[in-house]
Amino acid sequence: MNGVGIVERQILKLDLPEGGFPLAYGGVLKEIEVAYEECGAPYDGTNAIFICHALTGDAHVAGYKQGDVKPSGWWDGMIGPSRAIDTNRYRVYCANVLGGCSGTTGPMSINPDTGKPYGSEFPQYTFDDAIDVFRLFLKQKGIGKLAALIGGSYGGLQVVNWTTRYPEDMEKVILVATSASLNTQAIAFSVMSRNSITDDPNWKNGDYYTEGDGKGPKAGLASARQLAHITYLSRELLQSKFGRHLQASFVNAPEEDRKERDRLFKTYFQIESYLDYQAKKFLDRFDANSYLHITRSMDLYDPCDAYGSMDEAFSRVKAKFLVVSYSGDVLFTEWQSREITAALLNNGKDVTYCHIESGTGHDSFLTQIEDLSKLVGGFLGQRSFKVMKWHERLYKNIVSMVKPSSHVIDIGCGDGTLLNVLKKLKSTKGDGVEIDVERFEEALADGNNVYWEDADDGLSLIPDGYYDTAIVSDTLQEVKNPRGLLREALRIADEAIVTFPNFAAYRIRLNLLFRGRLPVSKALPFEWYDTPNIHCITLKDFKRLCDKEGIVIREVKSESRHLFGKILLALGLKNLGATKIIARIAKKEKV
Repeated sequence: MNGVGIVERQILKLDLPEGGFPLAYGGVLKEIEVAYEECGAPYDGTNAIFICHALTGDAHVAGYKQGDVKPSGWWDGMIGPSRAIDTNRYRVYCANVLGGCSGTTGPMSINPDTGKPYGSEFPQYTFDDAIDVFRLFLKQKGIGKLAALIGGSYGGLQVVNWTTRYPEDMEKVILVATSASLNTQAIAFSVMSRNSITDDPNWKNGDYYTEGDGKGPKAGLASARQLAHITYLSRELLQSKFGRHLQASFVNAPEEDRKERDRLFKTYFQIESYLDYQAKKFLDRFDANSYLHITRSMDLYDPCDAYGSMDEAFSRVKAKFLVVSYSGDVLFTEWQSREITAALLNNGKDVTYCHIESGTGHDSFLTQIEDLSKLVGGFLGQRSFKVMKWHERLYKNIVSMVKPSSHVIDIGCGDGTLLNVLKKLKSTKGDGVEIDVERFEEALADGNNVYWEDADDGLSLIPDGYYDTAIVSDTLQEVKNPRGLLREALRIADEAIVTFPNFAAYRIRLNLLFRGRLPVSKALPFEWYDTPNIHCITLKDFKRLCDKEGIVIREVKSESRHLFGKILLALGLKNLGATKIIARIAKKEKV
């Protein structure tokens, strides 16, 4: 049996103050029970991780339930021995949210005043209330400061509430496929889902538990789930998976069945069958009143209501952040994750942001976790990096230009090797920009903050003057807009160090003169048809561009791998002898 094995649900009755637990809207809960699961290494006072589940999730985040033949935890692939959330190291906790229907006190629970389910009498609550219940739970369990607080989707919104209100509670924060508040379209889907339930005559204002027929607003809840499920998958995935294909049963469907489906305006499209199946599964495990309470509390939450702005809300946080978004996510969009990241950067907080091009939409954080696992594992583990001597030699000229203990950013940082060299030799605080996710993961695992940005699109996440030095190492020739990259580098930093292969080097000239071909060498190891270099830059061309852009070149160093090239450099013929140029630049001061 792999993973964490069998994990049992447990119930903890909270020790509440006299008179009960007061809620933000004025109600009181006299009793609160919290359903939770825990697994992993023994708690040692420093290794607790708490995971906030998604909208209709529960505490069963990993492992098997009794009787399972395969793991049923909703994030099982993420949690376990030597997995991203390593249970050899961490004690992992997950609890069902207040108002839920999986064991924690909610509308289905017995009201101690009446001896019957709360139903319509369950009081309205806010995210503040839900998070305060989680904190009471952890306190009663004897859990102190969390090593990490993690949440995806709805759970991520709760994490935002928690970390802005109680910034001392956690060392690290992971936000996945989430936002600080819902966008307008997401609110609209929530409103329609709730209307589906409350317009169902079997809802009975929430008092359907004691009617005896056991029916409840099943049609309304099914419609709500179907509507929500459409938003969990990207348009591209729905199209590729279902298209306009018909169900296999359509061919041999009895005439009576066809007539009945016609009467109900149903079709035989596969997508309709899929949505019906998802709705049926949902009815077996979820309660309509819980859906109403949970979605309303989610819709109403916005940290700006309490703090005035995103920047002010995130000015309070102390933890180090990892923020991850997914392509095709219409509920929690890329721009909303970038908004959180920008607010953290505006306040000088430690944050890494990555956008994963999955193509499957919002549910990717549950179903497509290979890249996410590497990001989460790297962020939580942060291995000790090793700098090789040849790395030091490779980057010695860049290192010589960087001030000790300065704040640097490497634009196009790759696997973070240069950042690691600078940390070792110059004690810098270094961040990176990288768009290749595999390289991004490596840089993150070494403890660097990394931002997923396409240099050609600008570096809009990063505030003006945020760094002492921006490094553009062997990147300038690979971008579509090198002029724009230089402008951005000098917007976000006081100065920049730029390196590039010099296409005016004597060996390149001779190769073209006598062979009529572009060279392939250690310095330029690609054939013309698969090279990432889309611009051929020379030292003279670079100087001319700097002059046009009002950029002053403070220092130039030249490198050559060859004896004759080194002789040319000694004679002052840099443009002829250098295979690589390293230039330190800054904006011209205005007079």
